[in-house]
Amino acid sequence: MSDQDVDDVAFLTGDSQTGINKRSLYEHNGVAVCSQKRAMCIATTVFATLFVISLIIAYAGPQNECPCAGEKPDDLGEEVLSNSTGPPVPLATNGEVFPWNNVRLPSFVRPTRYNITIHPNLTTLEVKGQVTIEFHVEKDTNFIVFHSKNLTITEKNVQNGKGQLLNITRLLEYSAAQQMYLQVKEKFKRRGHYVLNLRFQFRLSRELEGFYISSYHAEDGKTKYLATTHFEPTYARSAFPCFDEPQFKARFKMSIFRDRFHIALFNMPVVNTEDAGFYMGTGLLRDDFQESVEMSTYLVAFVVCDYKRITRQTQKKVSVSVYAPNEMISQASFALSTAADAMDYYEEFFGVPYPLPKQDLIAIPDFAAGAMENWGLITYRETSIMYDVDETSAGGHQWVAVVVAHELAHQWFGNLVTMKWWNDLWLNEGFASYLEYLGVDHIMPSWKMMDQFILDKTHPALNLDALASSHPISVAVHDPVEIESIFDIISYNKGASILYMLEKFLHQETLRSGLNDYLNIHKYGNAETKDLWNVLSKHANQSLDVKTIMDTWTRQMGFPLVTISREGNTITAKQKRFILTVNLNNEAEEMNNESVSPFGYKWYVPLSYFTDQHIGKVHHIWMNMSDVKFDIPADTIWIKMNVNQSGFYRVTYSDDMWQSIISALQHNHTVFSPADRASLIDDAFTLCRAGVLNASVPLSLSLYLLHEREYVPWATALEHFQSWSKLLSESAAYKKFLEYMRRLLEPASKHVGWEDTGTHLQKLMRSDIMASAVLCDVQITVKQAQKKFRDWMDKGNRIPPNLREVVYIAGIKYGDVKDWQYCWSKYNSTGVPSERRLLLKALGVASDPWILQRYLLTTLDRNLVKPQDVKVVLAGVAVNPEGQLLAWRHLKAHWNYLQSMFGNSTYTMGTFISAVTSHFTTEYDYQEVSQFFRPMNVGSGNRALKQSLETIRLNIHWVQRNKDIINNWLNDYLGR
Repeated sequence: MSDQDVDDVAFLTGDSQTGINKRSLYEHNGVAVCSQKRAMCIATTVFATLFVISLIIAYAGPQNECPCAGEKPDDLGEEVLSNSTGPPVPLATNGEVFPWNNVRLPSFVRPTRYNITIHPNLTTLEVKGQVTIEFHVEKDTNFIVFHSKNLTITEKNVQNGKGQLLNITRLLEYSAAQQMYLQVKEKFKRRGHYVLNLRFQFRLSRELEGFYISSYHAEDGKTKYLATTHFEPTYARSAFPCFDEPQFKARFKMSIFRDRFHIALFNMPVVNTEDAGFYMGTGLLRDDFQESVEMSTYLVAFVVCDYKRITRQTQKKVSVSVYAPNEMISQASFALSTAADAMDYYEEFFGVPYPLPKQDLIAIPDFAAGAMENWGLITYRETSIMYDVDETSAGGHQWVAVVVAHELAHQWFGNLVTMKWWNDLWLNEGFASYLEYLGVDHIMPSWKMMDQFILDKTHPALNLDALASSHPISVAVHDPVEIESIFDIISYNKGASILYMLEKFLHQETLRSGLNDYLNIHKYGNAETKDLWNVLSKHANQSLDVKTIMDTWTRQMGFPLVTISREGNTITAKQKRFILTVNLNNEAEEMNNESVSPFGYKWYVPLSYFTDQHIGKVHHIWMNMSDVKFDIPADTIWIKMNVNQSGFYRVTYSDDMWQSIISALQHNHTVFSPADRASLIDDAFTLCRAGVLNASVPLSLSLYLLHEREYVPWATALEHFQSWSKLLSESAAYKKFLEYMRRLLEPASKHVGWEDTGTHLQKLMRSDIMASAVLCDVQITVKQAQKKFRDWMDKGNRIPPNLREVVYIAGIKYGDVKDWQYCWSKYNSTGVPSERRLLLKALGVASDPWILQRYLLTTLDRNLVKPQDVKVVLAGVAVNPEGQLLAWRHLKAHWNYLQSMFGNSTYTMGTFISAVTSHFTTEYDYQEVSQFFRPMNVGSGNRALKQSLETIRLNIHWVQRNKDIINNWLNDYLGR
């Protein structure tokens, strides 16, 4: 699954009942009244009965079949019977004790095949379905446990291998764990094969999970509806009863009833369509689909819609199609060609053929994530698949390519070979996030994707992983709430970054041959991280134990700070964990202690370096969980460590060594590659944030930007400049810092110019430089952008795609309510998804608080702003100095509404907290955020809340420590 984009990382997955107040389970429509005496009698009887039941379970139940006998079970919520002599006993929805007290399903029951029939009514939203699940048992037992969420089961039976019905004695539901317990009178026999038949019904969800309803506006103004699915990580259970864990792979057959004016899509091709009128009423058709290969439930997908398609074939004759609404199908050509080319590349790279006969990609109007890798039927948010050559910017163009490549990489890493459990999610997402850049770099070599890798993947991961509230790549998770919380920068970006580092010290050919073996050994099955390391170790140089090395990167959080010092011609490199929150407060200490490292926070670090004596000649040396020394030529002036930032660590130098590097940059910055220049900027500014460097060091280093003309270093610098400007907004240094930014940006603005021409990277740079110049009020740029906005608004003049962000920002920031309203109307009328998103972000830069407050209120009406875009609005207003407080007040005032919309099991609520509070800089801010959330259960957002509070504390200390130093440095520089 892909994140929406770099400023909208976590995916939205709608309402979920896990971890939420279970009061509704106990509410009844009627009201009963009884006397106090009678009530006491009833209460005594009930508690006595429950106590007896608990004793029976504890002492008479089948202990060998209970996974939690003698150990503490997972906490499954409030629906438990308190038992002071043992673990809590879960209660089923009918009040009976639920016999299975583990959030994981028993491993001795394994499904082999599902046969699903489903009929969604897109008018009434009612869904009726039937599933036949073939399974076998690996030990004698009288029960099975499977998943079901918000489904009403209307009929049930179980048959043995001879077709004989078994006597079902109990069917219990435990909503907190989303589990069903089915018990039979006769035992299921070891190695026996059985069939579970269930009929069920439910309503299509209006949230963005499970089987849900979506809609779009056709050219004639009518609203069209479609039904679609999103099952990762734990939502297949809300569409059909199933064994909803990734290790339970099975084959799937599907039949879908639909109207004649719709089409139905599934993971596999349709093999038969017939009139269903005899069974279901006139006007309906039934599509029967080819049986799938073995796959996990979260990869199942089906869609009922009225879309059109375009198609081409890969070199191996696999049919690739893109589906979209009729009025948008013209924007699908780029995604189609990229998909076909990426599939050809990955087949060659892995040496493993794509196993399905077709690969569909489909645009979904209402979609939480960037995309979802369902095997053979990939679902995309519209902005992740639609590209209009005349309307979409270079950034939007690249985003489509990256997301398409990401999902296709998953067809091998994630689908063909799947992690055994969600603690190894990074095996899916880390690999796809790494391979997406290799794929696009192959298809679009002029885009220099591997130069951009550190900007888009490494830097965000280093920033988050430096917090005490981070987590290891491989992290224990149990219930859906915990699982949701790790779909984050660590699993995606850090996972990708350590694979990039692995590629550099193993070399790509060794990595490729190892991955080929890994895929062939585990295809159609499941794997764990250790399985990958074991295979790669066999292909690596005998001196490299890949598992030993990489365990230090996946089983402990954080990364090292490598400190470089020099004495004569001897370099000493020392490592220690880099953490931003050292000695800040007791809370940081507590967070730090939550994850004890099995390696004492030491790493196997592949050091690389070059010097001014041999520019371009890279040297390598290992830090084997220890410090090292090595020699360089005596006449060396400077040394640059971590070449192209290919290693996942930060580097600092002694003061005189930093000054030598700064002098070299100012004399001739091109002796360092763009990636090396970006890494120096990123390290210097971040080390200042941690208190390792004086603020004068990154400021002095940044002076060389007067001569910088490459995208990656400038994009890195602008990230830090924008962060500093927010943090300094209430200090005496603020206006001076903006003036400093203007001085750096003026020559860069002149260089990039107003013509929408040049290479892909030049177009990206032009957009970033000009937008930043407008935001910090470079007057010549502001006036030109305002003129273009006025000509567009008054005369209908076209704005080139890569200048639109700049022009929209200028028009809205320095305009009035009429200008804002015009852009709002364009947002509502455009048929280009990338344009809608661009306008939505730009609308948040308005300077009038009344406009911003009005804009925030649109997030409460899904007809104005789709739920998937709420974070875009909140984040856009929150980074605006005029809107920061408004966004926080809005989040507080409407928290309950937003929580009802998105639910506690989704990561979304946590992203709202981060987006709105990340620039707070005062103790009052910290206390207000802390106190507001203290009594609340934020579910999967709990880790994000901890990170937000830690970030606010960091901001407070950074401002206190640096504002005077920065002010003095700026006074000195600007006064020259």
